[in-house]
Amino acid sequence: MPHIKKFIYNHKLLSVILAALSTVAVLTVFVNYDFLKDEPQKSINVTEQGGIYDLTDIDSLEQTVIKLAPGAAYYPNIYLTPENFDTAISESTEYFEEIRADYLSQRFVLKVPENKDVYSITLKLSGRHAMRVYANGKLAAQTGQAGTTKQETEVWENNITFHGSAVNGEIDILLNSAQFYHAKRGASLAELSLSKNETDPFFFGRIKGIAIMGAFLCAAVLLLGVYLMLSHTRATLYFAAACIVMALRECLQSQAWIYFPISGRLSFMLEYLSVVLLTIFLTLYLTQYTSGKFLQVVQYTAIIGSCIYGVCVLFGDSLFYTSVLKYYQFLLVACIIPGITVLFLKMRKPIKEQMTAIYGIAVFYISALYDILMYSDIFGDGPNVPISEIAMLIFVVAQAVSLFQMNSRVLAEAKEAEQKLEAEKIALESLNRLKTEFLGNVSHELKTPLTVMSGYAQTTRQLAQNSNVPECGEVSRRMTLISSEAERLSLMVGQILDVTRMEEGRMVMEPVRCYVDEIIHTAVETHYPILNKNRNRLDIRIESGLPAVYADPARISQVVVNLISNAVRFTSDGVITISAKNENDKILVSVSDTGAGIAEEQLSHVFERYNKKQKSGGQDTGTGLGLYICKHIVEQHCGEIRIESEKGRGTSVFFTLPACETNTVSC
Repeated sequence: MPHIKKFIYNHKLLSVILAALSTVAVLTVFVNYDFLKDEPQKSINVTEQGGIYDLTDIDSLEQTVIKLAPGAAYYPNIYLTPENFDTAISESTEYFEEIRADYLSQRFVLKVPENKDVYSITLKLSGRHAMRVYANGKLAAQTGQAGTTKQETEVWENNITFHGSAVNGEIDILLNSAQFYHAKRGASLAELSLSKNETDPFFFGRIKGIAIMGAFLCAAVLLLGVYLMLSHTRATLYFAAACIVMALRECLQSQAWIYFPISGRLSFMLEYLSVVLLTIFLTLYLTQYTSGKFLQVVQYTAIIGSCIYGVCVLFGDSLFYTSVLKYYQFLLVACIIPGITVLFLKMRKPIKEQMTAIYGIAVFYISALYDILMYSDIFGDGPNVPISEIAMLIFVVAQAVSLFQMNSRVLAEAKEAEQKLEAEKIALESLNRLKTEFLGNVSHELKTPLTVMSGYAQTTRQLAQNSNVPECGEVSRRMTLISSEAERLSLMVGQILDVTRMEEGRMVMEPVRCYVDEIIHTAVETHYPILNKNRNRLDIRIESGLPAVYADPARISQVVVNLISNAVRFTSDGVITISAKNENDKILVSVSDTGAGIAEEQLSHVFERYNKKQKSGGQDTGTGLGLYICKHIVEQHCGEIRIESEKGRGTSVFFTLPACETNTVSC
């Protein structure tokens, strides 16, 4: 089983075609089952002898079907009645192919045992005809309207059944048949079947046709429901229309149309028009699988050719559209064979719904090919039992399943897209909320240093105006505070500008060969005195002999200052430790504090934008951009940054920078 599954997965198209071939083989055996039995239904062929079919020597007529071939004579282009029969001149059936007759008469004289038995008699012709039957001098049955011109004639079906009994041991049957509608042939000669079975031999076929028609209509209703209520995919609509046309065609071909108020002329035209509509809708349906110019050319050729022939059927004479039918059939064969072949070759690795569709298409295509060969007597001169009818049902079921699979996939994708949009909506709402909080927080943070700076500036000016009170020390202290707040304000504004540059891709790095210890000392000397307001002790531990790094000193200094600023902000009366050491050809820098720490559930979010922490006093602070910027700068230098923290026991932030190789100027 694993090997079979692997083969099917690796050779999907081949597996589908093999499955279709197997299905056609099973259908062939199934529909020919009656002919494979040991005791098939008994039938006897009787030929005419001296103008009479002698059935008196046949035993057990109850279990036997008598088949009578056309007699030696017929009467072309004349309608005979029991009254004028003796005046007619017959023609030999040997010249039937040479003499075209749009209407004709035939006579069957049956000699049967002298009794009162009632026989079921069926006359069957090739193609639709108007028929009128006389039995023993009386009108026995009629279908359509037999006339001497096309305008007077209305064709019906290709068979007629009636019941009759013998008069003086004979059944004298006179048949009038007319066919003005087909350019290729006129009226044909009928074959007669006689049995004692009183049922209509075509009744079962008509009921089966109605059942199949109902199945097609149910499929159409289901697909239209899917199209209207679930998904508006055109392929679903096209195939629903094709199912309706298939139902119409099955109604016409199974003779079930005689149970509906349809005229013979209309049914004849609809039979040809159904081929056109079916071709158009199936071609449009298959466009969902087509790609490439060749298949598009085939598609447009089939549709345009079908539309032209459809116009001929709708507005032209039946003799005209039946005469050009062979050209339309040639066009279809020229489109279908290469089109289906190329379609299969392009879909070598189909998805699930395509595999189902290809299976149905292959079954229908192979069955149609089998029927063509069968009617050509390639398999021998035996009973012709077509399988296209059942294959069409399989085709419809397969395409319906394929469309349901496609609609399920489309709905699943739509649901997934909806969920994705909902998630994006929630994320955007969260981001919008964070930005709102960020703006409020930044406004507060910017207002604080501005207020301090404004207050100290006013009092310093008052001291400076009072010449009697020399307060040089106090002025110096206040100016230092103003400078500190200005630096704090500058850092926050710089963070906001850096985030804008990062998101626009404008943050430029200018790396040079430099040393981390120099960057740390410079950053501490410049910024720590003005940042530290919480009486913290600074501890610097830098390993001697650190190798150089290839980095942007200003950006690495920005990282160090941001980390120190965070440590100072969240630590009071504690220790802030800055260290740097060589570790595995990398410079590891860390900034640790003994402050408030970070809760475990917040650690995974500390490097996100707008993420806020709390001061040791419990108040939110900062812009929430410092660590986000630090992460970007470190990663741009091919380094890594991480954080370790425990609530109430301090925080440590580590980042690495690749060390330069000895005697090189770049990393």
